[in-house]
Amino acid sequence: MLEKEKFRIYLRALKLNDSEKTISWRHDTIYQQGVISTTRFISIETERSWIENAIKNHEQGKEIRLAVVLKESQEMIGMVYLTGINYINRTAVIGSLLGVEENRGKGYISEARYLLFEYAFMQLNLQRISANILENNVSSRKSVEKFGYVREGLLRNAVYKDGKYHNLVAYSMLKVEFVKKYLANNTR
Repeated sequence: MLEKEKFRIYLRALKLNDSEKTISWRHDTIYQQGVISTTRFISIETERSWIENAIKNHEQGKEIRLAVVLKESQEMIGMVYLTGINYINRTAVIGSLLGVEENRGKGYISEARYLLFEYAFMQLNLQRISANILENNVSSRKSVEKFGYVREGLLRNAVYKDGKYHNLVAYSMLKVEFVKKYLANNTR
């Protein structure tokens, strides 16, 4: 069980000036290898526009995109987000990223994922959150499996990136699974 009072991060809404941080992540080759999308060469204006649109969609309830911030330094180190929110079927798709390599592998995304799942399941009453991860992104796959996602299948040749097709591994977590693993014995 994760103990929230010991979390080293918190989540906050995106701010327009976050674009100065996020654009540097988009140019990081290690980051680019792990994400589904293809490499795009963008300007700070394009990145700012993307953040503006993300804020607008967040405010309209279409998606939830949050900054992951270190408590100690107040530095934004990543993002977690829910897209494809379906309020009828109570489902969404999760994504996450840590922008700087030195912050990866330290459990920050597990803490952020927990906070986002708790909000999505307990406040928004979503029932299922899914994720598709590049098959060759072993560290992300291990992270979600350790967190408690269930592997549902393989989407063959689902993404064309860097001149070839890649498989995606489909995962999900249900509200009942999250509650059982993280909240059932929580007396706080």
